[in-house]
Amino acid sequence: WRQYHANIGHKWSTKINQRFTDTIMEIEPEKTHHESVSCNFYGGVSFVLGMITGTFSALLCKMAYDTKSYGIDGTEKAFAKPIMMLLLMFTGMVPAIFIWMIQQYFTPLDKRDQLSARTMAVLIIPSICDLLCTLLLLVAQLYITASMWQMMRGSIIIITALLKRGVLGHRLKRHMWLGVGIITVAMMLVASTSFFGGPEEGSGEGSKDPRVGILLVLVGCLAQGVQYVFEEKVMAVDNAPPLVVIGCEGLWGTLLTLLLVYPLAYALPGEDGGRFEDPWDALAMVRHSASLQRLVPLFVLFVTGYNCMAVYVTSFLSAIWHAIMDNFRPVTIWGCDLLIFYVLLPHQGFGEAWVPASWLQLGGLLVLFLGTAVYNGSVCVFSDVGPGPEEQPLREGPGTQGGWIKTPADMASPSLMKSPLMHRQERAGHALEMHPAQGHYSSLAMSRDV
Repeated sequence: WRQYHANIGHKWSTKINQRFTDTIMEIEPEKTHHESVSCNFYGGVSFVLGMITGTFSALLCKMAYDTKSYGIDGTEKAFAKPIMMLLLMFTGMVPAIFIWMIQQYFTPLDKRDQLSARTMAVLIIPSICDLLCTLLLLVAQLYITASMWQMMRGSIIIITALLKRGVLGHRLKRHMWLGVGIITVAMMLVASTSFFGGPEEGSGEGSKDPRVGILLVLVGCLAQGVQYVFEEKVMAVDNAPPLVVIGCEGLWGTLLTLLLVYPLAYALPGEDGGRFEDPWDALAMVRHSASLQRLVPLFVLFVTGYNCMAVYVTSFLSAIWHAIMDNFRPVTIWGCDLLIFYVLLPHQGFGEAWVPASWLQLGGLLVLFLGTAVYNGSVCVFSDVGPGPEEQPLREGPGTQGGWIKTPADMASPSLMKSPLMHRQERAGHALEMHPAQGHYSSLAMSRDV
């Protein structure tokens, strides 16, 4: 078969392999690999921890911004240090590579991942893009509440889908176009709340214009969408496990922030003691505030936990659970923000108050849920729902038609909201998983993915 594969050429061998695989799947469908929608113990623990760490990583960042402390000049001010939070976020991503090393230590030699120094070096490219995108998003959080910030990040689905259609030529079916339209309406509803009334109580810096924050989120999501399309079109590092991608981007991001971003921020003029951001002032504020001394390490810990749990949720469960976790983060963040403002830390400048415009934001959240469901094909509105013969389905249930997400894997919302370097390897990893009842047919399914 190998000699035949080499002689006949890539085009015809692909067609034969496709027909051969389809025949096997048609004869013995129970032997093909699918992710389970059911929740096992490890998957359930990963999902719960992912929800907790994902929620509190956003809340802790906002609480740090709203915390007041004394800087090197002796004046009390809010901890408005987005570059310091960027450095802390990248620092929280670095331990992922050590967790991967521990996993490899307990993995048999013949099943360990192969990783080259070249792959780790190439990952500096997405790290640079990620640095710019994340910095914009962190600056945006200075201007808007954590709940609005998380909801507006749903615009990444619109941006990435349209970029994939325009740049990569991916097909958008009718239900996907409708989903994009509904999500756009949801973003407009959420963003319109910034035009009603003054700054929201509990938002910390009351003089900041939330419309600036919304604009920064949209620009950050646009840059992130460009990054994802660039990675899918240009980069080929499919052999990098997701934890390695996270750890390397954290490592490169930490070095770039320390050696490039912070020196530039220190040299450029701004409102932070005459500089754009003064790292020594940030360290002084942390030293003078017991609250910041608790919030900073907790933020790093929760960033580490969320990045790792997001990988484990997809590994132990499926992409559908990752989508649920992403879609419900605005709910948990908003709920906890209200709880902090009214119950846990009332009248201390933390959390978010319920104002008349919150009803409009709630409507935008519900429309966002509907738009995501329509885009993913979970709500059938057209007959073209489901992947075509040349498209790879998202393996999230017992059969494509019975699954919850019927949009093709590379265009489904879980894939649009994270780097292609992540979801390519996750899908390949699922296809390679072996089961006594599956034999070698799982690897045949993987050959179609590749």
